[in-house]
Amino acid sequence: MPAARPPWTERLTPRRCRAILAAILLLGFGAHLHYLTFDCPIDLSGDEAYYWDWSRRLDWCYHSKPPGVAVLIRASCAVFGDNMPAVRLPALLLAVGTGILYYWLARKLFGSERLALGTVLLSHLVPMFVAGSVMMTIDPPLFFCWTLATCFAAKAVADDAPAAWLGAGAAVGLGLLCKFSMPLWLLGPAVFMVLDRRSRAHLRTVWPWLGLIAAAVCAAPLVIWNMQRGWVSALHVGADVGGGSTRGFAPRNILLMAGGQLAAIGPLLLIMAGAVWHVLRALRAGGCGAGPLRGALLLAATGVPYWLTVAGMSLWSKVQVNWPAPAYSSLLVLAAWFMSTRLEDVRAWRGWRWLLAATVVLGALCIALVHQTHVLYRPVHDLAQSLGRKWPPQKWDPSYRLRGWRDLGEFVSDQLAGLRPGAFVLCEKYEFAAETAFYVRGQPKTYYAGSWFADPARRGAIKQYDIWDDRRLDRAELIGRDAVFVGYGRKNEPGLPPEEIAAAFRRVDRVRPLQVQRDGVPVRTFNTWRCYGFKGMKRPPGGPRE
Repeated sequence: MPAARPPWTERLTPRRCRAILAAILLLGFGAHLHYLTFDCPIDLSGDEAYYWDWSRRLDWCYHSKPPGVAVLIRASCAVFGDNMPAVRLPALLLAVGTGILYYWLARKLFGSERLALGTVLLSHLVPMFVAGSVMMTIDPPLFFCWTLATCFAAKAVADDAPAAWLGAGAAVGLGLLCKFSMPLWLLGPAVFMVLDRRSRAHLRTVWPWLGLIAAAVCAAPLVIWNMQRGWVSALHVGADVGGGSTRGFAPRNILLMAGGQLAAIGPLLLIMAGAVWHVLRALRAGGCGAGPLRGALLLAATGVPYWLTVAGMSLWSKVQVNWPAPAYSSLLVLAAWFMSTRLEDVRAWRGWRWLLAATVVLGALCIALVHQTHVLYRPVHDLAQSLGRKWPPQKWDPSYRLRGWRDLGEFVSDQLAGLRPGAFVLCEKYEFAAETAFYVRGQPKTYYAGSWFADPARRGAIKQYDIWDDRRLDRAELIGRDAVFVGYGRKNEPGLPPEEIAAAFRRVDRVRPLQVQRDGVPVRTFNTWRCYGFKGMKRPPGGPRE
């Protein structure tokens, strides 16, 4: 039995849909720009500051990532200055671009402006997307390039235009310049062509192969850079996905991944799963050869194989929450189309409307709270005290890591002012080195000490600071200079600096810990030491670990 459509949907003409789209995107961009510019409660994340530090030294590649994110940050900072809103501005612009691509993709595959508008609205209700909407990491450019490649694939399939595969290949190449996982997008068209006989004819033309050549041209500088540096990026990626793991096969990790994805995507993840199952059933019945189901099959093919690849990685390595995210750029459009098909049957709609309602409610709560989570600090603290419990922000607020870096920068700046000219900042963690480089007055060159520690249990992994020769801690020009060390104390004596730091200076004095508070609630504590007369450090046996 067909479901009655709400009368207001008939007034959503194509022109009005496009006007609403423009209003949503402009309003979102303006609101986020205002949020970043006027008394923003969150500082740069460790990775954002790290990429900004890269942007001061543009290169063809970096230790753990391609150069795309650094180039985008440098382009923005060159115009607007080295400040936090400028670092994050590319993420805002890419979000607008990705929203336009969502709209175009849904309209191209399913011929409905209302469905296209619904897709964009749905994208604004995903907790992962809401939380990351102002963060300039590698994900915004990857999302944009992944969706752009899918749009070119949709053009090739829907219009029988094999020349569009050249654009898809170029988009893959651009995405590869942002994240090494972008070539995995190619799994989607490969799976689709196995399942869709009509599309295989495109392989007999030159265009898909020219697309691969375009992607390979973009990959060339990354390969050359790594060849000259012992394939350091390949080693990093291999360790990240489990190649360097000693834990072996851990099937329970896939359950942890699924739970993390449900928390990050919300009930929409179940709708996506239902949409994929719907496509698989139609495929089994032989019904995906034409019409909307063919477009749905393309979206499933460009999302599911990548998601399953990441799930397979989780069996050997701990998967970060954002790793499967590119798959959702296709599955989001698929989910919107699937829900539109449920509207055609009253019984089917009743079975899914509660998940959609939960998606809307959760998304609205995320929009209201995720950018201002600090307003909960005092209520949660008081509630915990009344119950005789301790609920510090680090236990329930993922954004606590974005707080306190400006405070640390001012604190370290004051400590440097009390030392002799030429004093430098030395940090145990690369995040500390990047954040102090950004927030200390004058944005100085900072140094990463973690990979120089002799204790293997405490030694940090190799980072970009280890690639740059002028950040080495055995350089003669550093000898005799003072420093402020930011890090952790010894395990059993936290008031004392690490043994390697104590041995590297003539004298080391502890500074009072810096406790960062918001609304009177402790958020985090930083430990610093004033260090006098640097004597130099030596690489540990075997060098830094990957």
